[in-house]
Amino acid sequence: MFLATLLTLLLSTLIYAEPATTETNSGGIDWFELIITFGYLVGVFLLLPIVVYTNMHESLDEDEEETSEELSYSGSLTEAERNEQTDIILQNIEEKLTPFTIDDGKEMLTITKGTQAKFMKKALDYIHTELHPTDPDLIERYNEMSSVYNDRSQRVFTGSWWIILCSIGIGVLMLVTAGFTNFIIIHTLGVIFYVLSSRSTMYGIEKRMKIFGMMPGFLSGIISGLFLGNGTKYYVKSGNGPWKRDWETEGSMAMVGLLIMLVVAMFLGFMAAILGVVNFIINYSSSFLLPFQSNEKWYQKNFAV
Repeated sequence: MFLATLLTLLLSTLIYAEPATTETNSGGIDWFELIITFGYLVGVFLLLPIVVYTNMHESLDEDEEETSEELSYSGSLTEAERNEQTDIILQNIEEKLTPFTIDDGKEMLTITKGTQAKFMKKALDYIHTELHPTDPDLIERYNEMSSVYNDRSQRVFTGSWWIILCSIGIGVLMLVTAGFTNFIIIHTLGVIFYVLSSRSTMYGIEKRMKIFGMMPGFLSGIISGLFLGNGTKYYVKSGNGPWKRDWETEGSMAMVGLLIMLVVAMFLGFMAAILGVVNFIINYSSSFLLPFQSNEKWYQKNFAV
């Protein structure tokens, strides 16, 4: 019943643009259905394009083996002016980064939050595309900064494979029972959004580990516990007779465990999009990129007098 209600709600909202209701038969609001619908609407139609664009353009605007020294310049600035502006931008980057001390007592700079990474990305791209400095010291500093950015902004998947598998299972179930519908497309995009939004940066992972410790494995622990619970053996003893396997109790408990697992799987399957929204807030909220600001506009906003 819930599947049919959710499908009807999504189709009426997204396809036919007719007002949909989230009220239950008793007159109250079905909050779970409302949350799931919010996840699909916001995650798939608003945040997914931002996540895709960010993943495609988050790397620096340069080839791996290319340096500023090898680039030609065709603008109106003199060589001295380009080097001066580069020095100012690099100093601003250094002021925004987080200092730390390594084992030998030497102070280093690193990225610890998204705003730093975003500023550094824009600044290095501007130097690369607009200034092309020639001073060897500036080029060396630029390359060092690029190395820091590339290392710290690298993203790895930190989501739950359980959620992905359950979401795929829900999609297959809907495909078998209802055929290929618009909801299948929306649900598939929701799973893709969850996968991409779960890609966290190196500095993001460090921050999360400090705050939550082992919490990312909490969900896996619950699911594994449900699976392991199916291996419990029950025995009964009648009078002075030997202990015998209680197959009836084991069968009943297995059915209960299977039912719980199916409910949990369905719940997690529909939660992919809304969990993707949560992951977006954690992994992208301060570092996402948009196509509306060019390097020149960024420079005018941050450095023009």
